[in-house]
Amino acid sequence: MDELGLDPRIVSAIVTVLVLGGGGFFIRWWVTRLSHQEDTKGTRAVEKALSQGDGVAAARIATDHGLFERSAELFEREGRKLDAGRAWRKAQKWDKAATCFSAAKDWDSAAFCYRKCDDDAGLLKALGHAGQFVEAAKIANRLKRHVEAGDLLMRAGMKSDAVEMFRKGGEARRALEVSAEVREEKGDWEAAGKTWAKLDEWDKALAAFERTDDVKLVAKVLIKQGRLDEAAARLAKGGARAEAAALMEQQGRYRDAARLWSKSGDIERAIVCLTKEGDRVAVIKLRAAQGDTAEALRVAESVPETNPHFAESMQLAADLREELGDAKGALHNLYRWLQAPQSDADRVAVSRRAAELCIELRQPRLGRLILERITNQMDTEDPDTTWFESLRQQFFEMPDGDAEQLSFITPVGARRPIVASAVEAEATEAFPEGTVAYVDGKVARAAPAKQVGVETDIDGWPEGVPVSLGRRYKGLEQLGQGGNGVVFRATDSLLGRVVVLKFMLDGAMPSDVAKRYFEREIKMAASLSHPNIVHIYDMGNEDGVPWYSMEYVEGLPLTAHMPVNEPVADRIFLMSVIEQICAALDHAHGHGMLHRDIKPDNILIAVDGTAKLLDFGLARAFDDGFGEQSVLAGTPYYMAPEQIDGSDVDHRADIYALGVILYRMFTGRLPFFEGNIFVAHALEPVPDPTQFNAALTPAVTAVILHCLQKKPADRPRNCGQIKIELHEALFGHMRPGSSQF
Repeated sequence: MDELGLDPRIVSAIVTVLVLGGGGFFIRWWVTRLSHQEDTKGTRAVEKALSQGDGVAAARIATDHGLFERSAELFEREGRKLDAGRAWRKAQKWDKAATCFSAAKDWDSAAFCYRKCDDDAGLLKALGHAGQFVEAAKIANRLKRHVEAGDLLMRAGMKSDAVEMFRKGGEARRALEVSAEVREEKGDWEAAGKTWAKLDEWDKALAAFERTDDVKLVAKVLIKQGRLDEAAARLAKGGARAEAAALMEQQGRYRDAARLWSKSGDIERAIVCLTKEGDRVAVIKLRAAQGDTAEALRVAESVPETNPHFAESMQLAADLREELGDAKGALHNLYRWLQAPQSDADRVAVSRRAAELCIELRQPRLGRLILERITNQMDTEDPDTTWFESLRQQFFEMPDGDAEQLSFITPVGARRPIVASAVEAEATEAFPEGTVAYVDGKVARAAPAKQVGVETDIDGWPEGVPVSLGRRYKGLEQLGQGGNGVVFRATDSLLGRVVVLKFMLDGAMPSDVAKRYFEREIKMAASLSHPNIVHIYDMGNEDGVPWYSMEYVEGLPLTAHMPVNEPVADRIFLMSVIEQICAALDHAHGHGMLHRDIKPDNILIAVDGTAKLLDFGLARAFDDGFGEQSVLAGTPYYMAPEQIDGSDVDHRADIYALGVILYRMFTGRLPFFEGNIFVAHALEPVPDPTQFNAALTPAVTAVILHCLQKKPADRPRNCGQIKIELHEALFGHMRPGSSQF
């Protein structure tokens, strides 16, 4: 090597490489040769086993000789899926191995093979069957099979994570159900109950709320289930008296509601309930106990003679007047009391008290009259009758007093007139709110040619009214005269009830229009059946005079409850009236009718607090009219802009008029009462109610102004919306039956 000039180290390296390379080649050649020989040997052995009909043995021989694919095929042919899967796995045929393992239900092995061949769908199935739910859920989420992922997480006991998967999968209800279960497991019963409530699963919601200390939540569910009595009882027992009272009031259990309102400290609401119950005596006593003597007197003195508690009310009124030092007022109430039926003993006692006041007021004539009336009722065996002779002697010795003080005395046997409105002066002077009609632009008013109310026969039937009706209707008493008729109270002898009779009089309006109005009033009002609308009983035409009879309501018009220039102080009373009128109007509007003359004088407040809407004389169906003749009718102070300018009128004109009533109830004033009222309603902005009542809240002001928008489209869509908005503005709390949790 030296002679060739080669480095011995290089030569050594070359030799090493040649040896190693050659050795490796030789080894590979030898291994291949041996393998080929083995394959050949194995193949012969396999074929031999097959020729003997033993497929399983052939497959095993193939496995032993490394013929894995051949082995797998033979195992599959023999139906041995598990062995086939193992053979395919050794052959690294992952998809075929996975299929065989799945068929053999070796899910762990199947999952391993599906991973090797990146088959997520197969892997998901295998993991699920293998009980590897969390891993399976991850795969399902990656495949955006969220609901399936949620089911897998549920099987893994991971409910909270399952909720999110169900939400992603669009299964909102399922997500809520699982969420409720999770909250129950955590002991968060309130949240669980609210979640069940969202699903309308009221039994489950109730069971959850029962585990809390919140009786109001329990009551809400009971209300939803219609178990109102139980809900009220639970609220009362749990100390939620106001809520229990509101619920009882909703059911008409006014006395129970009043008791609870009183216990909760809301005396005003208790009084409203007692009024609705008709227990005027309790109202009077409660007002007096509060120190509100003026209101107690107003209630006591407004009780009519026909009320069964009239006598006791007059006694209380007299007591209150005496406490105020008003002897004349006390005497007046005692005198009214004496006109009511009562026992002889009570009449004597009242007469004695009244006679003693006559001494104080120096009214001997009245005193003598009072004593004369009880002469035959005195108990002659009673030793304590010296007072009678003593008083009578004093009256004979006393000079007559001022006759002016006796103006409230009615002659014996005379009928006492029933006044239709306690505030007639307001309606005719301060606020001339009479209904008028405009036919083709001309004002039509009642003609003065006929004086109504002059008695012409022994039955007391006035001129202009058909006397022939006297065979059926007895005890006629005139209540008042309206824009197109005269109104009486009478007793229907056929049906045995007190009614109101109304007759249309000639000259009230142009005859053809008047008859249409009158007939419309009857037919339209008779078609409505609602507890807050005066009911029509009968109708007819006698001697050319149209007439009808309707329900008699014992009470006074809303005007009598609205002091001039002062807001209505009792917000409970105010809300009650508005709620009832809204209900009546929604009923009428729902039957395609509008009233067109909504005003306080057309709203009666019965002695039990019920509000009644009357006088549909100007009402009309939405699609009706008077043909070619143009008619504008209503009361100017309450007329909507569209009524004034001749535009199409719908139920929102009544909503505008109701807004005027609200304005007046909350401020004591009308929004427009001077100058050209028509122009004001049509064009001028509504004066800010707070300038007349600084205590008005923005919420209440917003309700009023919402109703008084010039454009009908800008007003509330219906009266039910007004009721809801006003209730929330005044009280703010949730109404019974609300579904909010």
